[in-house]
Parts: sequence; C-alpha cells; structure tokens
Amino acid sequence: MNKATHLTAIVFAVLSVAACGGDDDPTDPDNPLAGGIVATFTVEGEAFRVWTDNVIAISDILALQAGIGDATIPNSTLRRGPGIGDHNAPYGWHMDPTDLEMAELTIEVCSALPSFVEANVDEWVDVVGQYCPWSAVLEGVEDFR
Repeated sequence: MNKATHLTAIVFAVLSVAACGGDDDPTDPDNPLAGGIVATFTVEGEAFRVWTDNVIAISDILALQAGIGDATIPNSTLRRGPGIGDHNAPYGWHMDPTDLEMAELTIEVCSALPSFVEANVDEWVDVVGQYCPWSAVLEGVEDFR
C-alpha cells in the first residue's frame, strides 16, 4: 500500500468512527456534559472536578492548561450533589457551573481540601457558600463542546 492509499484509509477510518457516534461520544447531545468542559483539579493530592459551559471560565481554564493563564483558583458558589452527569462524584457537592470563574486571588475562608468540604458539606453550602481552593492545580480538561 502506498503512502497516499494508507493515508486515505486512515482518514476514512477516523471519519467512520466519528460518524458512528455512540454513548461515549463527548459531543452527543444526549450526553449531560455536552456543551461544556470538565476540568480536573487537585488540592494537595485530592482531586475534584468542575463542569462548566461558561465561555469565560472555559477560556480561562484552557489558557491555564496552555500555560498562559494567571488565574489558577477555581471559584464558585457551592451546590449540593455531584453535579451534572455526576461529574464530581463521589463528592456530594459541586461548584455552580454558571458562576464559575478562575481567579488570581480570593478570600481565604473559602479555601479547603475537597475532603474537608465533603465532611462539612452543609456548612460549606449554607454558611461559607463558595469554594476557592488556593492551592488548586489543573490536572486535565475533557472537552464536551
């Protein structure tokens, strides 16, 4: 098989797989995460995930991933439950995707380990009201747009 034929076969295979879609297709409109991104952060070795379709937050997260963003702290109102598509399971809380922002500085009272928020979720949702882990490190991004 010559190079052109081989390349054509590869392109056809890729397009065929893409056209088939399926349950694991991130752009599938039936996927509850479609239209947004899931960003995984760690705080002192503990991982948590945020989902958002907020274009400004997405832009800031992608800039951080590319190494050109200065806003490193995810900051948002806290909500009960693991969130859309259970993206933050096994935690019983998630960051509100509509007001999620990436910040350079925040108040200290909203910074904690994800496990501490989980152990005190009622206080965090009802009293503190937001989560802004200062030492968060972006570990990865899944794009469902």
